[in-house]
Amino acid sequence: MRRLLRSFSFRLALIYAGLFCLSVALLVGTGYWLRVTVPMDEVRGRLEREAEQLQTAYGRGDLPPLAAALERRAARLDGPMAFHALLTPEGRTVAANLPSWPLQPRRDLLFIEADAFADGVEIDHTALVRDIRLPNGARLLVGRDVEELINEGEILRTAAVWILGVTLLLGLGGGWLMSRAIGRRIEALTVTVRQVMEGDLTGRVHVRGTADDFDRLGETLNMMLHRIQTLFQAVQRVSDNAAHELRTPLARLIGRLEALEHLAPDASPARLAAGDAIVEANRLQQILSALMRISRLENGRHPLHLQRTDVVQLLEDLFEFYQPEAERIGTNLIVSARRPLVADLDLDLVFQALSNLLDNALKHAGAGCRVEISAMREAGGLVLSVRDDGPGIADEDAARVTEQFYRAAKASAVPGEGLGLSMVAAIAHAHGATLELVAAQPGLRVSLIIPEHHATGAEQRGTI
Repeated sequence: MRRLLRSFSFRLALIYAGLFCLSVALLVGTGYWLRVTVPMDEVRGRLEREAEQLQTAYGRGDLPPLAAALERRAARLDGPMAFHALLTPEGRTVAANLPSWPLQPRRDLLFIEADAFADGVEIDHTALVRDIRLPNGARLLVGRDVEELINEGEILRTAAVWILGVTLLLGLGGGWLMSRAIGRRIEALTVTVRQVMEGDLTGRVHVRGTADDFDRLGETLNMMLHRIQTLFQAVQRVSDNAAHELRTPLARLIGRLEALEHLAPDASPARLAAGDAIVEANRLQQILSALMRISRLENGRHPLHLQRTDVVQLLEDLFEFYQPEAERIGTNLIVSARRPLVADLDLDLVFQALSNLLDNALKHAGAGCRVEISAMREAGGLVLSVRDDGPGIADEDAARVTEQFYRAAKASAVPGEGLGLSMVAAIAHAHGATLELVAAQPGLRVSLIIPEHHATGAEQRGTI
């Protein structure tokens, strides 16, 4: 229901239903005013005039002429049925066609049930009555039948409730159907956009051929996606060709520099310069290879080789690989994980991602710090983390550390090219995982959260 209320089309349908209900209410209210309120006001006005005329003409206390005038009034057929009651100061009835009346006089107009019987059949009447105390103490009640107006008012009120209820129900139902129909079309657009975001530029919006607004939007999006795909493929071809063309010259350059290094005398300036040039050329070759791999991972052109992986063994291999370096710089390296813990992973890529994270932690945490590699299963999937208690990272840097070649100001003195976390982010993207950087206070915890469809444990599969 909450999702339905968030739908713009459903909210629009609710607004339309509300406006329609308001229109119906105004129409019913206008009809009630014309058919009930106005006639009832006319009856009230007529009663006031009749009461004033009778009081003026017979107010001196001559009751028999007043009773005769009341009988003549009741016999006339000039409007709603006339009712009356004339009582002496002592309360004795002089003339009346009302079946009953209040014992005590009322100052305001009042409604009195005035049902009558004819041939054994009850005829319903409701009299609107004006109660008057004459100067001589006599009591005069004059009224008119308003039964039809009351019945019509009840019918209109009941009809208003039903009409508004049915209108609201139809509005909600129509809003649900409209939201569902529009939601399907929007979902088709969303699926295509997500497909493209995940690297599949061949995704296109299905066009139904109805030439409606959604079809026109879909055609526009498809043209845009085609243009993006064409431009991306052109850039991709240029980058691939450039990488291919650079790889061979770099290899030749390194080979010639190595030959020059061997030919130059030991400790000569030429030999030292050749050695430095070889280091820089190798660094350039590593950067080129890393950029190409990141590009292939981000664009979905690097196929994943998923295999059942013992995650605890993976962490132990990392520990054995980096333990000598940790001991050299005086860092306490520990592993935290419990068997059985397995997942379907690309072992080489995940090993490289954790290696990059561990390498960063050892470089930036400093001597005497503690670095922990851990793995655990949570509700969101498998969580692989590297945590240190070093100086941590500034918030403004945390948002940009996965950008290629970005280096924080504090890390300018630490060796590196600024591609390590970019590679980790690309590997996470290829696995459909999330890369999360959280301040550990002190230090930093970097986690790879691999979704459940990859992180399926042995206790769920039945094997290790």
